[in-house]
Amino acid sequence: MMEQATIRLLAPATILCLAGVAHAQEESGNALEEIVVTASKREENLQQVPVAITALSAEALERAGVNKLSDFIALTPNVTLRESYRAGEVFITVRGITTSQNGWSPVTYTVDGVQATSIDAINQGVLTDIERIEVLKGPQGVLYGAGAIAGAINVITKKPTNEFQYAAKTSYGNGEDFRASAAVSGPILEDKVLFRIGGYHRDFGGLIEDTDGQPLDHDKLNKANARLLFELGPVSIDFSGSYADAHSGAVPYQQINSPAFKDVFNDATRPTRGIRGYEDRTYKDASARLDWDMGFATLTSVSGYSEIEQQLYGSATFVKPPTVSIFGPVGGPADPFADAFQNTRNGFESYTQDLRLASSAGVPLRWLLGASYVDRKAVDFLGLGGLLTSTLERTYLIARPDVRNDEAWGVYGEVNYDLTDKLTLTAGVRYDEDERDSTQYSDLTLQTRVPAADGTVTQRSVDTKWQPKLVVSYRWTDDVMSYASFTEGFRFGFYNTGNATAPESVKNYELGLKSTLLEGRLRLNAAAFHQEYSDQQISVAIDTPPFRVTSNTPEQTFDGIELEASAVLGAGFDASVGVGYIEPDRELPPGVSQYSVNLAINQTTQIAPDWQWKSRADYRRLGSYDNVLQGAVYSISSSAEVNFSTSLTHGRWSAGLFLKNAFDHRQATDLSIIGPTITRLVNMPRSYYLEISYEY
Repeated sequence: MMEQATIRLLAPATILCLAGVAHAQEESGNALEEIVVTASKREENLQQVPVAITALSAEALERAGVNKLSDFIALTPNVTLRESYRAGEVFITVRGITTSQNGWSPVTYTVDGVQATSIDAINQGVLTDIERIEVLKGPQGVLYGAGAIAGAINVITKKPTNEFQYAAKTSYGNGEDFRASAAVSGPILEDKVLFRIGGYHRDFGGLIEDTDGQPLDHDKLNKANARLLFELGPVSIDFSGSYADAHSGAVPYQQINSPAFKDVFNDATRPTRGIRGYEDRTYKDASARLDWDMGFATLTSVSGYSEIEQQLYGSATFVKPPTVSIFGPVGGPADPFADAFQNTRNGFESYTQDLRLASSAGVPLRWLLGASYVDRKAVDFLGLGGLLTSTLERTYLIARPDVRNDEAWGVYGEVNYDLTDKLTLTAGVRYDEDERDSTQYSDLTLQTRVPAADGTVTQRSVDTKWQPKLVVSYRWTDDVMSYASFTEGFRFGFYNTGNATAPESVKNYELGLKSTLLEGRLRLNAAAFHQEYSDQQISVAIDTPPFRVTSNTPEQTFDGIELEASAVLGAGFDASVGVGYIEPDRELPPGVSQYSVNLAINQTTQIAPDWQWKSRADYRRLGSYDNVLQGAVYSISSSAEVNFSTSLTHGRWSAGLFLKNAFDHRQATDLSIIGPTITRLVNMPRSYYLEISYEY
């Protein structure tokens, strides 16, 4: 209770402090930079969009040392990310709505307008060449489709330029962490044909070692991307593609004697391994975007294609034999198996299409009509078995391939009408439909089908939903706007090794305020919401095949708030604060934190005509959350992390030092109990790296 009371008092007190400091420095500070977002499929000022949005610019991402998905999510109130047993399987939570394993993400994630069709396609290990990231909170189904039950994330990359630009960056840190990236942009035919190409390489030795001194979290990643832009008068055609290949350590879980040891770190709780294993991932995508300015409206077509192939091979006991696995003892003198292993494979092949017609901006009546299509094929293979003691060959005791297909489409429309110069009404609606099926096979040749529990060879179902939206916004002054909205969100159901999970939906009622105060030196945004969440999808691990079952729970409600403020403090300093809090009508769902707090302060000093010094400190506190394991509830402790960065820039050169988890806070981030095995996943220890970059 004391922790909750502290959070409730912290937000207004901090914001009042920022406002007071900004007012005191009114004469010496500069205005905050205007942020342009494309949340409504149009370019608009962040403060004019009646949606709760956290927007991160390229400079903010650079200062915070954002390199991957979890880095920028950690900067966003009421949004969290938990890692899992493999790199592609992460759990994103927004306003209490989270992810079920093998299910759809609770947010629609797009890169330059191209939708990711699985969580594996979202977490690709590295973010490169980023111009801006927008995190929209609350259901965004009308414009972003059935996956946007809790929100949407837009990643906007840097466009090709009409002048030659070059950028290169390299860094080295503890854990033998070497990174290098480069990008080149310029014209092939001036003003008409422009290009941008880039590459990234990382070779990370690892920071989490087993008792033999071998790292379990090592990672080697290579990525290349290219973009070609044709500017043909009223028509713009944008082609892009990327390829990524990763080889890393496998399932860095640690076996512990009981959940009571989840946050104990000493020699007795260091991980041990018989099989260390590996994880291989490849990702490739291609997209084409066409924008045609027809005068009265703009026609936009966005087509995307992606392929993901990944394999994980590692220990199924998470300890050196002799021990006990889910199949019984392994590694004993009379046992035929030296150790137990898991071998999983996942593959996705997806095609997406979005076609829309949007009226011109700057007129009282604005409208948008569109249609979307997703075709996704997924192959999941779960293999478990033992290594024969005599030959160390793999013997599969469980081999379960599943092939899942989704074919989804939707039509949508939205209208914005300025009833007066201050009052605007927005109304929209979308219809989504997904036809899905799942088939189990006897092995990876996919030749012999295995009937499901209900006797059917292939299970099929169809999910449909209308999603309405109604927003009223009022501009009190040029710098203060409030809004009231009602939106519905929807997420398709899914199959998990023959187990069918029904779709879920949410109704969101929201009041919001967006304000820019003190002549642009203070930005203060707030939202209060009430959510009615129906048929929530729950995924629970069990100790018998298929080792995970899914279900749906009855309706639950959440009330919550979000506060975000940024202020110019003067003398080269600016600060920001973000607070998110939710209050459920009963216990929180598994994996959901009740609150999050973000604080950051930036400093910029011109120390000489060509020399600039920049620094940043940020703090993130996240509330505890529960795991439900074999009928019992185990709590994951609240966490606090502090990061620092400082850099010196001279002309086109920059050198910076980045420190993550500065005070080396260690704790478990996930618990798993399957049969006799209790394991934990832990956060990363303190890390640091020196980075040198050049831009021309």
